[in-house]
Amino acid sequence: MEAQSLPFARKAITVEDALAEDISKQMGPGFDPNRFIPFVMMHEFEGLLFSDCTKFAAAIGRPDLAPDFQKVRDQFQCPEEINDSPITAPSKRVIDLVPNYQKPLMGTFAALEIGLDGIRRECPFFHSWVTKLENLV
Repeated sequence: MEAQSLPFARKAITVEDALAEDISKQMGPGFDPNRFIPFVMMHEFEGLLFSDCTKFAAAIGRPDLAPDFQKVRDQFQCPEEINDSPITAPSKRVIDLVPNYQKPLMGTFAALEIGLDGIRRECPFFHSWVTKLENLV
């Protein structure tokens, strides 16, 4: 509940911190808190796909929709913020433009086309989490 009133940039961090604290308590005194690295995606996977609207549109076979995807993207500071309500969630915005959108198939093609580097460039919260994972090695 605490996270609801916070600005977007603090919401996920607040939830992640609470999860980490709760897991540590549940696991007991011998638990190493560095073994649990939570990631809370505030909205849907499709939000990440708005990282590169041209590649997103091309990957799902609809290059003509790149400008429409870009119009959605331009309304937000970063793709991770795309979500106003259950009816304007990222997948709903995509389905409005692509009624036959198949999330597992088309979403995977788009993510592969955009690439991890492309998503990380546009999605700072996701980038931060991946960096934490990389630093474990």
